[in-house]
Amino acid sequence: MNIKNILTMLLLLPAGMCMAQDKFEISGNLPGLGSDKKVILSYVNSEGKNVKDSAIVKNGKFSLSGTTAFGNRADLSIARSYQTFYLEKGKYKVVGTDNLSKASITGTQAQADYLVYDRMVGIPHRQYKELVNPYMKARSAKDTAKMNELANQIKPIMARIEAALDSFIFSHPDSYVALDAINDNKTMVIDPATFGKYYDPLSKRVLASHTGQKLTAKYEKAKQLAVGKAVDFTQPDDKGNEFKLSSLRGKYVLVDFWASWCSPCRAENPHLLKAYKELKDKGFEIVGISLDETKAAWLNAVKQDGMPWIQVSDLKGFKTDIAVKYGISAIPQNFLINPEGVIVAKNLRGENVNEQIAKFIKH
Repeated sequence: MNIKNILTMLLLLPAGMCMAQDKFEISGNLPGLGSDKKVILSYVNSEGKNVKDSAIVKNGKFSLSGTTAFGNRADLSIARSYQTFYLEKGKYKVVGTDNLSKASITGTQAQADYLVYDRMVGIPHRQYKELVNPYMKARSAKDTAKMNELANQIKPIMARIEAALDSFIFSHPDSYVALDAINDNKTMVIDPATFGKYYDPLSKRVLASHTGQKLTAKYEKAKQLAVGKAVDFTQPDDKGNEFKLSSLRGKYVLVDFWASWCSPCRAENPHLLKAYKELKDKGFEIVGISLDETKAAWLNAVKQDGMPWIQVSDLKGFKTDIAVKYGISAIPQNFLINPEGVIVAKNLRGENVNEQIAKFIKH
């Protein structure tokens, strides 16, 4: 076989086989562990699947190796101690005594980035976690005074966490750690008008990863519900008839994603009801899209909350066609379309939602 044919065959190899060259090696030395304990590594392999590997500790030493693709969060655990770190191509050293959670893990740029991230974000986040349990206990005990006291302590910590997150993300555009920080903390509700400041600086290298591809897909779905986009869909209504959003052309329509089990959604219903009563005769309508999975729960909530507007649902929860198409992964969410079916505003809520909507309606 000549050189040209060999090169052609190499180019035709599956991507997964090329990724197999991303080999990692982990060497551990924790003398206090002795022998015969099992160390377990949980990570994402070169195919993007969550896998586990293990090794037996001998005289405090162990070694693990394998292949991965792109930097990803991994966990090492021995007995009841564990530590999260970032795994990618390269060699790692785990050095400590007898407690893995207190060991030093070093070796690659992704791990170095993670150690910086942990210093910047981890410290205020741990402070936040220390206050969460006392707050929940106070809430269960209906101790309003204690809840307010703890809330006042939590608020500035949350602000520090957000500031630290943004600082790390913006200063590490070529980091798998920053990519995960965005995916974990900034994508619950993606607003295309503001999300670009997080997405656009990311390098092609990190966006090519499994997580990067998923983030891109989320962003593209969210763009379909950007202000200025026309939108339409068909769903069965509460009587089983097919309802098409475009049948309401000529009206301003608030499309509201909600569910019977969603407390924040239910809390918004009295405000929406006020808006509906004030504006329904001025060319305004509401369409509620329930992400319930049982019809009884859905319709009972409609009755309890006295919602007289159009209700639709295919009872698939977050797997409903609309939620999947537009990347809806958290509720409540809503958007307002004008008489031409174009989105003019998003996520209108609160006691003055009637005033927010009225600004768009021409009398």
